[in-house]
Amino acid sequence: MAAAGPGRGGADPLAAATRRLAAAAAAGGCAPRWLAEELWRIAGGGDRADHRRRSEPARPEVLARFQGLVARAAAGEPLAYLEGRCGFYDLEFEVGPEVLVPRPDSECLIDWALERAAPEQPLRLADLGTGSGCLLLTLLHHLPAGRGIGVDRSREALAVARRNRERLGLTARARLLLGDWLEAFADRSLDAIVANPPYVVPGEELGFGVAEHEPPLALFTPPGRPLACYERILAQAPRVLRPGGWLLLEVGAGRAPAVAAAGRAAGLRLVGTRRDLGGVERAVLFERAGPPPQRPTSRSSRPST
Repeated sequence: MAAAGPGRGGADPLAAATRRLAAAAAAGGCAPRWLAEELWRIAGGGDRADHRRRSEPARPEVLARFQGLVARAAAGEPLAYLEGRCGFYDLEFEVGPEVLVPRPDSECLIDWALERAAPEQPLRLADLGTGSGCLLLTLLHHLPAGRGIGVDRSREALAVARRNRERLGLTARARLLLGDWLEAFADRSLDAIVANPPYVVPGEELGFGVAEHEPPLALFTPPGRPLACYERILAQAPRVLRPGGWLLLEVGAGRAPAVAAAGRAAGLRLVGTRRDLGGVERAVLFERAGPPPQRPTSRSSRPST
């Protein structure tokens, strides 16, 4: 008979954690055992192989950290917050309760944006509601001639984005601005805009723990106004975009037709929509009419952080 996993008195802490996580439906579509093993690794207990090889009891400090992580996961706190980081596209980002967890749904925006912009293009980009900076910084990582500004209303979110910017070596090309959508930008100052604005209607069903733990400022629309954030962006985009510039928006399930109509009403040309890996219409792309102008040789200065 195989020996019990490491724990006090021969008990396997992962087995108890698996039962607790399963009862709380905390795995969010993942196997509870897998989640327990991830939490054990984060607590410093080693990977699955280490756990199976050991016969001695777990160190008390590891067991205490692990039990704390299990309690937080059972309450719905995202694994990314518990670890403090999250993979997105081909990079890794620091995350915490100040910012949304980057999700694979948003990666279709990166794919589409990179199809539109050549690596050698000196793109001038804005990311509205930047949060962790995952959209802005991923795009700049793949567009070495580009420069961008991430805008957010949350000082706490910008602090997270700033640390990600520094860790990824993008401080010289990515600026961060405390502000509200496009209000701080000059006329015809941008080639491209990307945004993942709040689109969850209050009371809408979400995944386990999302509403309780992720920042409501980044999640929820104003009551009774599901398109409020889109309307603000779309009203300002024609002024800020250069001729031929484009605006790429993430939208919630079922919202693409309404956002597309609002963009056309604002005077933008609808390029189309794109589905995410789950088959949901997740991205809407607009263009400002006119050919791109000849690019100036100098840049105007703007506040940076």
